[in-house]
Amino acid sequence: MIKVSNNNLDLKPYNDEQINWIYCALDCTLTQEIWSKISEELDETTKGTYEFELKSLKPAMAMTLRGLKVDEDKVKAIKKPLKEKRLRLERMLHLFSQAVSGKDLNHNSPVQLKKILYEDLNLPPVVSYAKGKQKISTNRDALESLSDSYPRARPFCRTILALRDIDKNLGVLASKRDPDGRIRCSYNVAGTETGRWSSRESPWRTGTNLQNITKDLREVFIPDTGKQMFYADLEQAESRAVAYLAADENYINVCESTDLHTEVVKMVWPNMGWTNDPKQDRAIADRNYYLHHSYRDICKRAGHGTNYGVSPHSLARQIKIKVSQATRFQLLYFGGVISSVSLERWHKQDPMGGYQELLDMGEKIGKDTLKIKGAFPGIRVWHNTIQQELIEKGSLTTPMGRRRHFWDRLKDASTLRAAIAFVPQSTIGDLLNLGLCRVYDELQEAGVEILGQVHDAILGQCDKDKVNDLMPQVLDRMHNPLMVNGRKMLIPSSVEVGDNWKDLKTWTI
Repeated sequence: MIKVSNNNLDLKPYNDEQINWIYCALDCTLTQEIWSKISEELDETTKGTYEFELKSLKPAMAMTLRGLKVDEDKVKAIKKPLKEKRLRLERMLHLFSQAVSGKDLNHNSPVQLKKILYEDLNLPPVVSYAKGKQKISTNRDALESLSDSYPRARPFCRTILALRDIDKNLGVLASKRDPDGRIRCSYNVAGTETGRWSSRESPWRTGTNLQNITKDLREVFIPDTGKQMFYADLEQAESRAVAYLAADENYINVCESTDLHTEVVKMVWPNMGWTNDPKQDRAIADRNYYLHHSYRDICKRAGHGTNYGVSPHSLARQIKIKVSQATRFQLLYFGGVISSVSLERWHKQDPMGGYQELLDMGEKIGKDTLKIKGAFPGIRVWHNTIQQELIEKGSLTTPMGRRRHFWDRLKDASTLRAAIAFVPQSTIGDLLNLGLCRVYDELQEAGVEILGQVHDAILGQCDKDKVNDLMPQVLDRMHNPLMVNGRKMLIPSSVEVGDNWKDLKTWTI
């Protein structure tokens, strides 16, 4: 028997195997000692959160151990044109750089990028802020801003951004496989303030973060032999949570009766040829807008950002529109007061911007002032309620019973934005994981295997001949009613099936 103390640990007398056992034993005993102290401080709320996260470890570990099968032929087919395109872009960037500085340019070197952009091209430095510190930036926002504002920067910035995107995709495709050829990741069920899971490489230093795989790369992941993949997704989940939390009847009705994100596209871009036919309007909203994102994808960000208190300036930067357009959108969204002079100035800047709509909707409350009745005024009222509760208590508790304390300055705008976002994001994260745990616990023996958790959806597989029997059961486990402000909220879900993660079709009976 070996006796050791962590107060005075001397490992010299022991061999490698003994050292591993010692560390294993210390992990167990210290964890038990820590738990004996922490458990005394738990109340009913925090105990419920702890038990839920403890239960979530089972499916999280099962997904880590199972991993995803990879179609290596598809990987090769995707990598070849990416590498060819990368070589062309790199040669092009070197030509640009040679013309300006006489040297090749390494697009991965921040030092070289700063020199060529801010010295050789004499562009005004773009400053970014992180954790209270400022620095001259060469990140995506900086390069896009320079590209939009300065024609001489455009060829450099666009080429650098394209190279970065390709490198990111190639990095995912090159993720280290395990000996069985599968890609795995590890899930942290308690790694975020909201309770949402985070993902990273596997414990064996293989794989990658499987929660951020772009749609184009998902086709390399395939089900096991004789099985078919399914992807069960909560529909417009965070928006529905905001609607019920804010008790805004208009917002609830839009969420329940139509495609909310398409309606937001209409508010941001009113002149895209809308037909009032839901299918045709959805097709218009699904047109490509930026990189691999559609107008609808971008307007998910616009809606969520606005729901969570983002300013018009920040919103304009995030979704690549003018500040005046973002301000107009938020006036339509929340309502507010605006001067006729501002509206006329915006109209001159963008005659097709839909500002006549604001004039028509406005109620004159002064000589040159209009009051706009917004579509969803209850959300702004909810913001104020969150702010008051935050200042009074310093903490918020979600309808799912997860409490978060806020330790930053409670009156800071950044703290308020974090508080506003916390409740709906946490609520939906916990609802999704409740559904995931139910699918894992109740359908495992029936043949359902969980492969991944992806924000508002779960990825899994089952035998092909059991799809029609099991998908209704998966959907049933994903439907978990929750009382919010005295009303029952039920987030609907849909499920898609297919032979790879990308090419999925909506399952119907």
